[in-house]
Amino acid sequence: MDLEQTLTNDEAVRELLGLLKQNAMKEQANDVFELCSYVDSLENKMEQLTEQMSKMQQQIKEMKEDTLVNHAKAAIKEAQDNLNKTYHQAKDKIFEVKENVKTTARSIVAEAKIKGRAALLRVTEFTRIKPALVSIRESVKHAIKSTDRNIAKVALLGKGMREAGHVIANTFRTFADKPELDYSKDEKKHEFTNAIIKPMQLTKKLLVSMNLRLDGSIDKLDNLALDVQIDKEQKEKAQEKVTVDDSKDVLEETTVDKATDNIIDMSEAELIPMVAEKKEYQYNADAFEARGVDEVKQEATHKEVSKVREDKAR
Repeated sequence: MDLEQTLTNDEAVRELLGLLKQNAMKEQANDVFELCSYVDSLENKMEQLTEQMSKMQQQIKEMKEDTLVNHAKAAIKEAQDNLNKTYHQAKDKIFEVKENVKTTARSIVAEAKIKGRAALLRVTEFTRIKPALVSIRESVKHAIKSTDRNIAKVALLGKGMREAGHVIANTFRTFADKPELDYSKDEKKHEFTNAIIKPMQLTKKLLVSMNLRLDGSIDKLDNLALDVQIDKEQKEKAQEKVTVDDSKDVLEETTVDKATDNIIDMSEAELIPMVAEKKEYQYNADAFEARGVDEVKQEATHKEVSKVREDKAR
């Protein structure tokens, strides 16, 4: 597999990983990197599976025609057909997964350059590839079961061939007046069946390895969604704390302002009467002169009142 075509070496994916690390989102960066690594490894296993299928095909061509061999060939052919089906289904899905990851990474990076950290929370969009991975896993599990069945068939065929050989051997011993031998303890596999089973076992090993990588990639998608959710909750709590602290500060400032206004109002209330009652103090001749003027005014007023009373009396 060409390293330049792997997800872990894709330019957009690498840039996204860098942005996640720069914005204190290392957990999310690790999830994305490991997800891409699993997909790359899965693709590599697919290439190995192709090689194994070619070997099985060559093995079928080289097998001679007879009754027992035909049974073995049928088992190998069935295994090969199932592998071929699984391979093509997985290949199409893996291509779909890779393109989705690349497209999503490019989109997130472009938006992050404009909106900043908030855009990086879109990494949860990678979970859209989960159905494709689950579909591949189901195909691989089916191929594992099919391979197990074919291995069992060939093993049973081998057992029959061994037992038939033992019967023939004891038959000849009987004709030679020799005692029969107990071959039940001889569990050595027949060379023919061993040659057939070995490539099937290698195929199963590849399929199991693929299944493990699919499990890992799906788990990483679940972890990624969880890590983003935790990050959101932490940011919301931090924002709530800032809001509460700001509210306390505003409340304290308001209380201080009101207390200050009350002090000012009280001071003004006490000062106003003092200003209103303040009179200009007069000294010496000016004081006597002012007093004389008042007495003259009072005397004149008294005379006018007396005159009015006399006129009424008349």
